[in-house]
Amino acid sequence: MSAGFRRIAGMLAGGWALLFCLNCARAPANAGSGVRLAVTLRFNGPINDNYQYFFLIRNGGDPTGQNGPIPVVTVPYLNGFATGQNTATAGFTDFVAYSRVQRQNTISGYALYHLPNGIDGDPNRNIFEARGEPVLTTPPAGGNILRFELDLNQIKPGSGERDPNNGERPRYLQVNVVATTTTPTNPQVIDNNKIVDAFGDQRIGSGSFNYYITLDTAQIGRVYQSVNNPGDPNFEPEGDLYPDNRDPRVDLLSWSIQITGR
Repeated sequence: MSAGFRRIAGMLAGGWALLFCLNCARAPANAGSGVRLAVTLRFNGPINDNYQYFFLIRNGGDPTGQNGPIPVVTVPYLNGFATGQNTATAGFTDFVAYSRVQRQNTISGYALYHLPNGIDGDPNRNIFEARGEPVLTTPPAGGNILRFELDLNQIKPGSGERDPNNGERPRYLQVNVVATTTTPTNPQVIDNNKIVDAFGDQRIGSGSFNYYITLDTAQIGRVYQSVNNPGDPNFEPEGDLYPDNRDPRVDLLSWSIQITGR
Protein backbone atom coordinates (compact mmCIF):
# COMPACT_ATOMS: atom_id res chain seq x y z
CA MET A 1 0.00 0.00 0.00
CA SER A 2 1.34 3.44 -0.89
CA ALA A 3 2.22 5.90 1.85
CA GLY A 4 -0.37 8.27 0.47
CA PHE A 5 -3.28 5.90 0.90
CA ARG A 6 -2.20 5.01 4.42
CA ARG A 7 -2.88 8.65 5.29
CA ILE A 8 -6.42 8.66 3.93
CA ALA A 9 -8.97 9.01 6.72
CA GLY A 10 -11.34 6.21 7.57
CA MET A 11 -9.32 3.07 6.73
CA LEU A 12 -10.69 0.12 8.72
CA ALA A 13 -8.66 -3.01 8.05
CA GLY A 14 -10.55 -6.21 7.32
CA GLY A 15 -13.95 -4.63 6.60
CA TRP A 16 -14.09 -6.23 3.16
CA ALA A 17 -14.47 -9.63 4.81
CA LEU A 18 -18.21 -8.82 5.06
CA LEU A 19 -18.65 -9.36 1.30
CA PHE A 20 -21.57 -11.63 0.61
CA CYS A 21 -23.38 -10.63 -2.62
CA LEU A 22 -20.82 -10.04 -5.34
CA ASN A 23 -23.31 -10.03 -8.21
CA CYS A 24 -25.84 -7.64 -6.66
CA ALA A 25 -26.10 -3.88 -6.89
CA ARG A 26 -25.90 -2.50 -3.38
CA ALA A 27 -27.29 0.64 -1.77
CA PRO A 28 -26.05 1.67 1.70
CA ALA A 29 -28.44 2.34 4.55
CA ASN A 30 -29.96 5.84 4.72
CA ALA A 31 -29.28 6.50 1.03
CA GLY A 32 -29.89 10.09 -0.01
CA SER A 33 -32.47 11.27 -2.52
CA GLY A 34 -32.61 13.84 -5.27
CA VAL A 35 -30.44 14.29 -8.34
CA ARG A 36 -27.82 11.62 -8.99
CA LEU A 37 -24.88 10.95 -11.26
CA ALA A 38 -25.25 7.46 -12.72
CA VAL A 39 -21.72 6.50 -13.81
CA THR A 40 -20.67 3.56 -15.97
CA LEU A 41 -17.01 2.90 -16.85
CA ARG A 42 -15.96 0.09 -19.20
CA PHE A 43 -12.35 -1.06 -19.44
CA ASN A 44 -10.42 -3.19 -21.91
CA GLY A 45 -9.71 -5.91 -19.37
CA PRO A 46 -11.14 -7.19 -16.08
CA ILE A 47 -11.05 -4.78 -13.14
CA ASN A 48 -7.96 -5.45 -11.03
CA ASP A 49 -8.81 -5.10 -7.35
CA ASN A 50 -5.17 -4.23 -6.61
CA TYR A 51 -5.26 -1.16 -8.87
CA GLN A 52 -6.99 2.16 -8.22
CA TYR A 53 -9.89 3.59 -10.24
CA PHE A 54 -10.94 7.18 -9.53
CA PHE A 55 -13.97 9.25 -10.53
CA LEU A 56 -12.87 12.81 -9.73
CA ILE A 57 -15.23 15.74 -9.16
CA ARG A 58 -14.62 19.46 -8.83
CA ASN A 59 -17.63 21.09 -7.15
CA GLY A 60 -16.71 24.71 -7.82
CA GLY A 61 -19.87 26.28 -9.24
CA ASP A 62 -17.90 26.95 -12.43
CA PRO A 63 -19.86 26.76 -15.72
CA THR A 64 -16.79 27.64 -17.81
CA GLY A 65 -14.49 24.89 -16.50
CA GLN A 66 -11.47 27.07 -15.82
CA ASN A 67 -9.97 24.36 -13.61
CA GLY A 68 -10.54 20.64 -13.26
CA PRO A 69 -9.03 17.26 -12.34
CA ILE A 70 -6.24 15.83 -14.48
CA PRO A 71 -4.10 12.70 -14.02
CA VAL A 72 -0.63 12.66 -12.49
CA VAL A 73 1.55 10.73 -14.93
CA THR A 74 5.15 11.32 -13.83
CA VAL A 75 7.32 13.04 -11.21
CA PRO A 76 6.61 14.98 -9.11
CA TYR A 77 3.79 12.57 -8.27
CA LEU A 78 2.23 14.75 -5.54
CA ASN A 79 -0.66 12.62 -4.22
CA GLY A 80 0.11 9.89 -6.75
CA PHE A 81 -3.08 9.99 -8.83
CA ALA A 82 -4.50 13.42 -9.74
CA THR A 83 -4.09 17.17 -9.45
CA GLY A 84 -5.63 20.27 -11.04
CA GLN A 85 -5.03 22.02 -14.33
CA ASN A 86 -4.02 25.09 -12.28
CA THR A 87 -3.58 25.95 -8.60
CA ALA A 88 -5.96 28.91 -8.26
CA THR A 89 -8.49 26.60 -6.59
CA ALA A 90 -8.60 22.86 -5.94
CA GLY A 91 -8.59 20.75 -9.10
CA PHE A 92 -11.04 18.38 -7.42
CA THR A 93 -13.09 18.47 -4.24
CA ASP A 94 -14.44 14.90 -4.10
CA PHE A 95 -13.80 11.50 -5.63
CA VAL A 96 -15.21 8.00 -5.77
CA ALA A 97 -12.51 5.34 -5.74
CA TYR A 98 -12.70 1.62 -6.38
CA SER A 99 -10.05 -0.74 -4.98
CA ARG A 100 -10.28 -3.82 -2.79
CA VAL A 101 -6.78 -3.38 -1.38
CA GLN A 102 -6.91 0.34 -0.64
CA ARG A 103 -10.59 0.63 0.31
CA GLN A 104 -10.99 -1.97 3.05
CA ASN A 105 -13.43 0.18 5.01
CA THR A 106 -16.34 -0.51 2.62
CA ILE A 107 -18.20 -3.66 1.74
CA SER A 108 -18.51 -2.85 -1.96
CA GLY A 109 -14.93 -1.73 -2.66
CA TYR A 110 -16.22 1.72 -3.66
CA ALA A 111 -15.60 4.68 -1.36
CA LEU A 112 -16.36 8.39 -1.48
CA TYR A 113 -13.81 10.95 -0.26
CA HIS A 114 -13.95 14.71 0.24
CA LEU A 115 -11.13 17.25 0.22
CA PRO A 116 -10.99 19.23 3.48
CA ASN A 117 -11.74 22.92 2.81
CA GLY A 118 -13.39 21.91 -0.45
CA ILE A 119 -12.68 24.21 -3.38
CA ASP A 120 -10.09 26.07 -1.30
CA GLY A 121 -8.28 22.90 -0.22
CA ASP A 122 -5.05 21.35 -1.45
CA PRO A 123 -5.41 17.83 -2.90
CA ASN A 124 -1.64 17.48 -3.10
CA ARG A 125 -1.39 17.24 0.70
CA ASN A 126 -2.97 13.79 0.24
CA ILE A 127 -5.38 14.20 3.15
CA PHE A 128 -9.02 13.30 2.47
CA GLU A 129 -12.17 12.73 4.53
CA ALA A 130 -14.10 9.49 4.15
CA ARG A 131 -17.80 9.98 3.32
CA GLY A 132 -18.94 6.38 3.05
CA GLU A 133 -20.07 4.92 -0.27
CA PRO A 134 -22.09 6.06 -3.28
CA VAL A 135 -25.83 5.47 -2.82
CA LEU A 136 -25.77 2.57 -5.27
CA THR A 137 -22.84 0.37 -6.30
CA THR A 138 -22.38 -2.62 -8.59
CA PRO A 139 -19.23 -4.67 -7.93
CA PRO A 140 -17.41 -5.75 -11.11
CA ALA A 141 -17.51 -9.41 -10.00
CA GLY A 142 -14.64 -10.34 -12.31
CA GLY A 143 -15.91 -8.22 -15.17
CA ASN A 144 -14.62 -5.07 -16.82
CA ILE A 145 -17.31 -2.56 -15.77
CA LEU A 146 -17.54 -0.23 -12.79
CA ARG A 147 -21.00 1.20 -12.13
CA PHE A 148 -22.32 3.39 -9.32
CA GLU A 149 -24.74 6.21 -8.53
CA LEU A 150 -23.79 9.26 -6.50
CA ASP A 151 -26.34 11.59 -4.95
CA LEU A 152 -25.39 15.25 -5.25
CA ASN A 153 -26.15 15.72 -1.56
CA GLN A 154 -23.08 13.58 -0.88
CA ILE A 155 -20.68 16.15 -2.31
CA LYS A 156 -22.00 19.30 -0.65
CA PRO A 157 -19.32 21.34 1.14
CA GLY A 158 -18.71 20.57 4.80
CA SER A 159 -19.43 22.83 7.75
CA GLY A 160 -17.33 25.99 7.60
CA GLU A 161 -16.29 25.47 3.98
CA ARG A 162 -16.99 28.03 1.27
CA ASP A 163 -20.03 26.94 -0.71
CA PRO A 164 -19.74 27.87 -4.41
CA ASN A 165 -23.43 26.98 -4.83
CA ASN A 166 -24.71 29.26 -2.03
CA GLY A 167 -26.57 26.47 -0.29
CA GLU A 168 -28.21 25.17 -3.45
CA ARG A 169 -27.69 21.74 -4.98
CA PRO A 170 -24.29 21.43 -6.73
CA ARG A 171 -24.80 22.26 -10.39
CA TYR A 172 -21.67 22.73 -12.50
CA LEU A 173 -19.13 19.95 -11.93
CA GLN A 174 -15.81 19.29 -13.64
CA VAL A 175 -15.17 15.53 -13.76
CA ASN A 176 -12.56 13.08 -14.99
CA VAL A 177 -11.70 9.41 -14.59
CA VAL A 178 -8.21 8.24 -13.67
CA ALA A 179 -7.30 4.56 -13.71
CA THR A 180 -3.81 3.69 -12.57
CA THR A 181 -1.72 0.67 -11.64
CA THR A 182 0.14 2.43 -8.80
CA THR A 183 -0.06 5.63 -6.76
CA PRO A 184 3.57 6.58 -6.02
CA THR A 185 4.36 9.72 -4.01
CA ASN A 186 8.17 9.90 -4.16
CA PRO A 187 8.84 13.12 -6.13
CA GLN A 188 12.36 12.10 -7.14
CA VAL A 189 12.02 8.54 -8.47
CA ILE A 190 10.11 7.59 -11.64
CA ASP A 191 7.91 4.54 -11.09
CA ASN A 192 8.26 2.45 -14.25
CA ASN A 193 5.29 0.32 -13.16
CA LYS A 194 2.86 3.24 -13.22
CA ILE A 195 0.43 3.13 -16.16
CA VAL A 196 -2.40 5.65 -16.46
CA ASP A 197 -5.55 6.27 -18.47
CA ALA A 198 -8.09 9.11 -18.19
CA PHE A 199 -10.66 10.92 -20.32
CA GLY A 200 -9.39 11.49 -23.83
CA ASP A 201 -6.29 10.18 -25.55
CA GLN A 202 -3.45 9.68 -23.04
CA ARG A 203 -0.77 8.55 -25.48
CA ILE A 204 2.48 10.50 -25.56
CA GLY A 205 2.11 13.40 -27.98
CA SER A 206 -1.69 13.40 -27.94
CA GLY A 207 -1.98 16.67 -26.04
CA SER A 208 -5.00 15.38 -24.09
CA PHE A 209 -3.52 15.17 -20.59
CA ASN A 210 -5.41 18.27 -19.42
CA TYR A 211 -8.84 17.17 -20.66
CA TYR A 212 -11.91 16.92 -18.42
CA ILE A 213 -15.60 17.63 -18.93
CA THR A 214 -18.13 19.97 -17.27
CA LEU A 215 -21.51 18.60 -16.22
CA ASP A 216 -24.66 20.68 -15.81
CA THR A 217 -26.71 18.75 -13.27
CA ALA A 218 -29.79 20.88 -13.94
CA GLN A 219 -30.20 18.98 -17.23
CA ILE A 220 -32.09 16.01 -15.81
CA GLY A 221 -31.97 13.03 -18.15
CA ARG A 222 -28.93 14.21 -20.09
CA VAL A 223 -26.26 11.61 -20.81
CA TYR A 224 -22.62 12.62 -21.19
CA GLN A 225 -20.65 9.86 -22.86
CA SER A 226 -17.57 8.86 -24.79
CA VAL A 227 -17.71 8.54 -28.58
CA ASN A 228 -16.07 6.46 -31.30
CA ASN A 229 -15.20 9.37 -33.57
CA PRO A 230 -11.47 10.20 -33.81
CA GLY A 231 -10.92 13.92 -33.40
CA ASP A 232 -13.80 14.36 -30.96
CA PRO A 233 -12.54 15.36 -27.46
CA ASN A 234 -14.63 12.54 -25.96
CA PHE A 235 -13.08 9.90 -28.21
CA GLU A 236 -11.70 6.98 -26.17
CA PRO A 237 -9.24 5.07 -28.37
CA GLU A 238 -8.20 1.58 -27.40
CA GLY A 239 -4.68 1.30 -26.00
CA ASP A 240 -4.29 5.02 -25.26
CA LEU A 241 -2.31 4.50 -22.05
CA TYR A 242 0.57 6.53 -20.66
CA PRO A 243 3.41 5.76 -21.09
CA ASP A 244 2.64 2.61 -23.10
CA ASN A 245 -0.05 0.03 -23.77
CA ARG A 246 1.03 -2.65 -21.29
CA ASP A 247 -2.07 -3.26 -19.19
CA PRO A 248 -5.63 -3.37 -20.61
CA ARG A 249 -7.05 -3.47 -17.08
CA VAL A 250 -6.61 0.31 -16.81
CA ASP A 251 -7.49 1.02 -20.46
CA LEU A 252 -10.75 3.03 -20.38
CA LEU A 253 -12.76 2.05 -23.48
CA SER A 254 -16.04 3.88 -22.87
CA TRP A 255 -17.87 5.88 -20.22
CA SER A 256 -21.25 7.43 -19.59
CA ILE A 257 -22.62 9.80 -16.94
CA GLN A 258 -26.37 10.26 -16.76
CA ILE A 259 -28.06 12.99 -14.71
CA THR A 260 -31.05 11.32 -13.03
CA GLY A 261 -33.67 12.32 -10.49
CA ARG A 262 -35.79 15.44 -10.21
